[in-house]
Amino acid sequence: SKKTNASQKLAWKNSKCKVEGESECAYLAKLEERQNYLKNPRFFPPNSPHGGKSLVISEEKVEQTLARRKAEDNKSGTSFVPVFLANPPTVLFSDYEVGRVYEMTIELQNITSTCHHVRLIPPSTSAFAIGPGKFPGKGGMIAPGMTCQYTVQFIPEYLGDYEDCILVETQVSESLLIPIRAKRPPPALTLPHIIDCGACLVGGIKVTTILCRNEGISTGKFCIMPKKAWTPPKFKAPATVGLVIQDPFGIHPAVFELVPGQSTTVEVVFFPSFPEVSQQTYTVVCDNCQVNDVTVTGVGQLIALELLFVTDGESKPEPGEVTDVTAQHLIRFEPQNPHTTKEKKLVIRNSTHIELPFYWRVVKPNLKPLIPEETADFTNLKYDRDTESAFTLNPEQGVLLPHADHEFILTYTPQELKSYHSVIQVVLRDIPESPGLVKERMLQNIPEYKAEDVIALEIEVKGSTEPFHLLLEPYAIIVPGENFIGVNVRKTFKVWNNSKSLIKYTWEKILLCDIMEVEPHTGVIDMNKSCEFELTIMGSKPGCVSRNLCCKIEHCPEPVVLHVEAAFKGPLLCIDVPSLQLGLIKQGESVFSTFEIKNLCRLPAQWKMQESQVCLAERNEEVSPFTIQPSAGEIPPLGICSVSVLFTSSLCQRLQTVLELEVENGEGSHLPVFVEVQSPQACLISSHLVFTEIYTGVPAKATSKLFNQTLLPAKYLWGKLIGNQAAFCSAAVSPASGILRPNEEKEFCIELAANMVVSLK
Repeated sequence: SKKTNASQKLAWKNSKCKVEGESECAYLAKLEERQNYLKNPRFFPPNSPHGGKSLVISEEKVEQTLARRKAEDNKSGTSFVPVFLANPPTVLFSDYEVGRVYEMTIELQNITSTCHHVRLIPPSTSAFAIGPGKFPGKGGMIAPGMTCQYTVQFIPEYLGDYEDCILVETQVSESLLIPIRAKRPPPALTLPHIIDCGACLVGGIKVTTILCRNEGISTGKFCIMPKKAWTPPKFKAPATVGLVIQDPFGIHPAVFELVPGQSTTVEVVFFPSFPEVSQQTYTVVCDNCQVNDVTVTGVGQLIALELLFVTDGESKPEPGEVTDVTAQHLIRFEPQNPHTTKEKKLVIRNSTHIELPFYWRVVKPNLKPLIPEETADFTNLKYDRDTESAFTLNPEQGVLLPHADHEFILTYTPQELKSYHSVIQVVLRDIPESPGLVKERMLQNIPEYKAEDVIALEIEVKGSTEPFHLLLEPYAIIVPGENFIGVNVRKTFKVWNNSKSLIKYTWEKILLCDIMEVEPHTGVIDMNKSCEFELTIMGSKPGCVSRNLCCKIEHCPEPVVLHVEAAFKGPLLCIDVPSLQLGLIKQGESVFSTFEIKNLCRLPAQWKMQESQVCLAERNEEVSPFTIQPSAGEIPPLGICSVSVLFTSSLCQRLQTVLELEVENGEGSHLPVFVEVQSPQACLISSHLVFTEIYTGVPAKATSKLFNQTLLPAKYLWGKLIGNQAAFCSAAVSPASGILRPNEEKEFCIELAANMVVSLK
């Protein structure tokens, strides 16, 4: 019941207030209606029901916009439709100089259908001023479509930018704002905001050159100074002559002027005294009051080279080994053969961010004293170049790039059988000597420093040599038996290379008498490898051959010797008869005989046959009675040659001689010859025949025997009686003639008849 009573009371109150409000509004409307009269349209906003119409904005557009701005118009009581149109809408001064006066005229045009007054509120900046207006008529009233003119003066105090505005007020509309600007196109300087000088060695000077260009369309004068030296509000040129120094940096030039498109060079000098990161800020001020900060950075560094890698690693000194005093590393090469090459790769890191020009130097070591109590004198170290060193490096010189690893080839090439000991040094060029003097020179505008070559890294290198080790297998070649001359005898053998490197060999050739060759004649044998060779021997004369065949090894003072022994024999000829029996011949007659000579080998044989000169000398003869046909010639391999011998003798003799067979490059042979030369000779068994009784005219007979003393058949013929008494008798022999066979004894009969009595003899 309480809730119902409360709601009834609230409804009564609301209805009562509503009735009272309506009555009050009606009363006020009656009062306003009594004071309402027709006003001048210029006192109404344009495009309003009683106001003038805009000459440039249509009613449709006004109605569309009216819905959006109705609330704002009700609150402000002004119109959004402009009354005046400014020409130009913005006053802009783009090219000016300090101290000169610049003017520009602006026109205000009434763009409504009613006349209006106008009031201009001048700019607040002292550089701008507004002159008196020029109106089309008197009284300052501007008719529809007419314009009034105002002159804007600009007196620049500096070359900076100016911004202000002119406020145009009317009775019925919002104020018109006309911006005024003075802005020169600024010089556009291509100077970076951060200049990184990079890294520089402590005590050195690094100059960074920057090309600055004015890419704007106006001339600018610039001044560079330390940031702490710039104190606005007004631009002045607190220029520094020469170098603008903020330790450890300096910039030159301090003041410069650039026309559009002109360039100049700005040098930034970095001269660190400590190994640290440095940073300074400079202020670049332009005469148009543009102020920019430039940060200059740089890193001061010390030399830092590091040996990162060595092929097969670094070595450590052995107990009691003599080493260099100052070397930081030791590299040892295994023993090598003379004139061979062994390489090791070194990797050196440049830990700085600076390019370091360098070169390698090979010097003799400064050895440590062997006695422990003695100490080395580091003040009197000498670095003498090692002209007999066997160590070289590639590349020998160049530039170590910043914070990069560089590879080098260390080559060991011994020339003699000895130990080599050297120190290789990385020497850097143009290293600053004293950091303390650099700043003083900078203050004196002397951008130089004293530089020298500095040893940055020392590496001790050692190497030894050993002779070549070669093994012949077998170390000597002995050919068994006898071999024919002119026939190649081949034997194989091996050569083992037990050296530390490959070898280049060249075998000797023997071509004078006997021929000895080795194939391959020349070549290469790798380390711990063998090569098989073939020896070819060809004898030119019979006999034994014993030679040392030399193999020359490149860069080895002594050759490798292969001992070779072989026996050779020449062509072998054989006569098919042991002797030549020519038998019994008659004096003055000739005898003919033949025999064969056989070649028992596979070589052609040159031969010659004649009677032994010894036998001729024994007989005191110069011309041999033997005619040999052919007496010389060549018998092909396994061939046969038939030889005929003709003997003619003028003396009776029993001849025993020898025919000599000479074989070129072979063994000769002898053929005995036997011949009996006789003349027929017979004798009477009794050389006296005695007739005891003989009568004249009566033949007396007697017999006797005839004996053939030779082996030749003998013809006989009895002749006539001879003697002083042959005429006193006659004799007849029966048979009177005949032939006696060899050694035949034949009886014959003699009839003797005397013609007178006388003693016959």
